[in-house]
Amino acid sequence: MGVENLSELPPREIKDIDIIQGGMGIGVSWYKLAGAVAAEGAMGVISGTVIGPVLARRLQEGDPNGLMREALKAFPDQEISGRIIERYYSEEGHKDNFPYKSVPMFNIDSSGYALELNMVGAFVEVWLAKHIASEKSKNPGPIGMNLLTKLQAPTLSALYGAMLAGVDCIIMGAGIPHDIPEQLNNLVLGKEARLRFDVTGSKQNHYITFNPENYPNLLNKVYHEKLKRPTFLAIVASNTLAKRLSNKDCPPNGFIIEGPTAGGHNAPPRDKVNYGDRDIVDIDEIAELERPFWLAGGYDHPQKVEEAKKKGANGVQVGTAFAICEDSGISPQLKKKIIEEIMNDGIEVVTDMLASPTGFPFKVVQLSGTISESDVLKNRQKVCDLGFLREAYVSGISEDGKEIINYRCASEPEKDYIKKGGNLEDTVGRTCLCNALMATIELGQTHHGKKEDPIVTAGDTLNDITRRLVSIYGKDISAKDVVMYLRGN
Repeated sequence: MGVENLSELPPREIKDIDIIQGGMGIGVSWYKLAGAVAAEGAMGVISGTVIGPVLARRLQEGDPNGLMREALKAFPDQEISGRIIERYYSEEGHKDNFPYKSVPMFNIDSSGYALELNMVGAFVEVWLAKHIASEKSKNPGPIGMNLLTKLQAPTLSALYGAMLAGVDCIIMGAGIPHDIPEQLNNLVLGKEARLRFDVTGSKQNHYITFNPENYPNLLNKVYHEKLKRPTFLAIVASNTLAKRLSNKDCPPNGFIIEGPTAGGHNAPPRDKVNYGDRDIVDIDEIAELERPFWLAGGYDHPQKVEEAKKKGANGVQVGTAFAICEDSGISPQLKKKIIEEIMNDGIEVVTDMLASPTGFPFKVVQLSGTISESDVLKNRQKVCDLGFLREAYVSGISEDGKEIINYRCASEPEKDYIKKGGNLEDTVGRTCLCNALMATIELGQTHHGKKEDPIVTAGDTLNDITRRLVSIYGKDISAKDVVMYLRGN
């Protein structure tokens, strides 16, 4: 079953794309934003991070415009999508001060239901983005999906779900995605895909797997229609890493070269303290690799776009400018507050070395009422109920000599983390990004009658780009406005 020759399924061509919209999670880069960007001939990107719970909570909110259910009807296995609707859809909507239904946490041996929800969540997001783009344009740009390499367990099911919906490009950073191109090849041929799974304290090799053959209803339909293998772009922050990935037997199709001024997660500084000359990528060396590449981090000005192209880049990736536009998934109230504070006194953006449990630096917008404020963070009751940033560790050895794997997160209650062998100092300053970022898109969980507080991430140019866009378009900025601005129109 399947296609015998990969040459029948070439990667989608994206070399002519000048602007790639940043993949901002959780749900900031959602289908509405990606579809609007692609309608302008640029690449719209959805975030595949925590995509299963996002779908589950949207259904519990009542799916007022019916789009979730419309996309679920397009999923090629209606038994799977039907189970998700039955479990999570609420016609009455979600009641205030009541928690959302829980979703299964991911681990090395994730249950079939966790995989199904994640796979279908990715499908729904990509399908809707492509649907919106095609409705608005006769010749839309491609749709990509962004994932964090650090989040290993959900990766393969999200990739497959996105491929079922015809995703054109996969973009991954926050780690070294060296195995992804080969696994995309395996998935498109209907073969089992597997990724190395990091386990702290392990002396054995561990892997997560995803086998399309476990979903025969999907295989039969998908391979009749010839599933397409998406282009893969690796996000890198050094020449060394770009060269190493280029020399692999199955290399990325191209790169996004991201500087430390970009929002979200950043690569750690070379001296582990401050960013300096050693963190500057030599673009001439990147160009010598003869692979398409885009520059990211501060390239949110028409002159910067032209500058990138003169350096040999195909274009740029921009996130922050799209985050503040009306099409992004950030709560309208938060976006209004950000714009107002910037237009008054400005907002500070801090590179927080501790906030993210991943260990990567994370850009945090210092916005009142969010957990960027120490009192708000301090008053949060710690709980780990989504678990996407958990660390796997060896908690013991079984009678047959196999390692017993357990999970912990530096953002969970300190006593639980220490009980699991974690160090108290690793919990200092940590933020529950899973719950906080869900709150940023108005899907925050309620714990003991209190809703989770949000967190906002953006690049260092947040103040400058906001003021420039507002001066041209006013405070109601659309994704189309941002694309036109970047193109100098």
